[in-house]
Amino acid sequence: MNKLIMTLTILILSVPTAFGQSYEPLDLAKKIFGKDSLANIGNYITGEYTGRPNGQDIAKNMTTKFTLLAKTDKTAVVSMTILDSAKHGFDGYLHFEKDSVWKMSAFRALALTGIIQQMVQELEKLTPEQVDELITESNQSDNGIEMFASKDEYDFRLGNAKLIIALDDNIAAHFLKNKSKFEMIKDLASKQLEGESRDEEMSIKLVENLINDYQKILISSVSTGGYEFGNCIVFLIGGMVDNTVGYLYVKDEKDLPKMNSDRTIMIRKIADGWYIYKTT
Repeated sequence: MNKLIMTLTILILSVPTAFGQSYEPLDLAKKIFGKDSLANIGNYITGEYTGRPNGQDIAKNMTTKFTLLAKTDKTAVVSMTILDSAKHGFDGYLHFEKDSVWKMSAFRALALTGIIQQMVQELEKLTPEQVDELITESNQSDNGIEMFASKDEYDFRLGNAKLIIALDDNIAAHFLKNKSKFEMIKDLASKQLEGESRDEEMSIKLVENLINDYQKILISSVSTGGYEFGNCIVFLIGGMVDNTVGYLYVKDEKDLPKMNSDRTIMIRKIADGWYIYKTT
């Protein structure tokens, strides 16, 4: 009998090795996007993710940083930051599902950023004299075509575009640097909402009288309600079509939208009640 028990124990312990070791989402992310290829990667992928991109697609001189954003019994999201030696880089979001073991199901990133990157390049190339000339032309235009009507508007458009495509760490740093201003606008938006019902279908614009204040911190609009954002106050930075980035304030964490690969691809906490979000 002892011999039989020993044989069964050996067989049971051998099963994970035969079919692939079980990893937690953060460890699996590091394995899939590591310098060495992951053996039996097919055991760790599901859904639309077919195994590419992976670590073999990352240049050897790049470094990676991984952060677990959220984990439940069945789903998890890990952010991956890829940096070069000059600290320029890219943020991606790895979505995982669990059946018998954790498997990666989708790779996401803020899409349609090429046009915004081009806009940043073109705006940065302008000399002060050219900016002044475009401001004059905009103010004299009678055909409705307007580039920017003031130096403040030029600064906002450039700064806002740069923040849209910034690394998540830099988006977080921008908030922390201007936290008192965000809090002031949030408090006034919350006061405006007192006694008002929120629409789960339609977004409601808030504190539109403070446009100059929130544009100074590179925010395009402040709103609440709408698809998935319910009781959150949304500080939109910007983006293209449905691919947007911004900040959320939510008094109760249970009202935070759930991350998923189809819509809200990332949510990252940066202070009490405050989060960065991205959609696709």
